[in-house]
Amino acid sequence: MPAPKQFPVIAILALLASGDAWADPRAVAALGLQLPLPGATFDDVREIKLADGQRLVCDSDADKPKLVNPSLLELQSARGPTRVRRCSVFQPGGGDVWVPGMVPSLAGPARLWLTFVEQGIGGRFRLAQFSLWAKRDNGWDKVAKSMEAIMGASTAGTDRFLTWQDDQHETMMFIDEKYPDEFAVAIGDLRLRRLLKSPGTSSRPE
Repeated sequence: MPAPKQFPVIAILALLASGDAWADPRAVAALGLQLPLPGATFDDVREIKLADGQRLVCDSDADKPKLVNPSLLELQSARGPTRVRRCSVFQPGGGDVWVPGMVPSLAGPARLWLTFVEQGIGGRFRLAQFSLWAKRDNGWDKVAKSMEAIMGASTAGTDRFLTWQDDQHETMMFIDEKYPDEFAVAIGDLRLRRLLKSPGTSSRPE
């Protein structure tokens, strides 16, 4: 697998000092070095390094490959004045069909989903939230302990839902009742997510 793209420490510090809302880089780095920081621009995120043969595919792409389930990335109409882009990692499957791909993470092999939102009329798209979906047995305890070590005790939680939040970002872990063998961990930029009518990732991408 190609070496993951690294965000220079100086660049991260400059972005934090600029006042833009960026998720805690320690939490993102703990989950996976190849993961983009919420708040990053669409163009920057498209440059992340993936395993050979994998591709980041977005619902806005004009050259989307044939997906095993086209509904995964059906182009959604704009919600009011807001424009949203959804992306995920795919790789070639059997024949000419592409299937969801896995990325390495603290939770083990995981599916990566990204939600971008446009800032302003004709503005740039920025990453509002990413979520990783992995097997519960492989990673729930490991991820929970890592997040607690970085951010302290969760601000709210049960044995199926944990969250850490400050005035800029939110980290969530939850188990989908329909798929109890999996869990999601998501990190979002609160100010960008407020641009969405339905912030957060509450359902499981197939």
